[in-house]
Amino acid sequence: MQTAHSPRLPATIHNPVTGDSIAFLASPRSGDGAELRFRCTLPAHGEGAPLHTHDTMTETFAVESGVLEVNLGNGRQVLLSAGEAIAIPPGTPHGFRNPGDAPVVFLTTADEGEGLETFLRGMYALAAAGETNGAGMPRDPRALGLLLHYGNLVMVGVPRTLQNALLGLLGWVARVTGADRRLANLVRGS
Repeated sequence: MQTAHSPRLPATIHNPVTGDSIAFLASPRSGDGAELRFRCTLPAHGEGAPLHTHDTMTETFAVESGVLEVNLGNGRQVLLSAGEAIAIPPGTPHGFRNPGDAPVVFLTTADEGEGLETFLRGMYALAAAGETNGAGMPRDPRALGLLLHYGNLVMVGVPRTLQNALLGLLGWVARVTGADRRLANLVRGS
């Protein structure tokens, strides 16, 4: 249900840098409850997401068409084809990409999805505004720090204490400089 505090955000977003697109089926940011559900389309050989974890969120990937490669860390990879799915429990390293010559379409659910939705909308909004590099990563470290924090994303291979300290510092700098408000406005306009 939409409330005065949760305006309906765009149902579809596109990243012009990476070529990905997302169609939201349930949007916590628009008042649809806690679970995030979306259909993602990655272009041929699309990079998707690097290896990361979520502390509290379970994420599920269910392939509708094409092939999705899910990296589970330590050299473990799973190839999912149409009709196949995988659930990633909290704390489990994972990343994904499209290894094929055709687009892959998959459904994603996240049981605590508001932060992940904010992360995705922010990354796509920054790409649309021309504020990312060629890989789709924000040029402004304050924006990246805020988005990683919102999305409950922990990058694998970087010591956790260093990440926590860096994200805390970047968040503070973002609030002091107004970068947090600017990012929020970009996300609302996505």
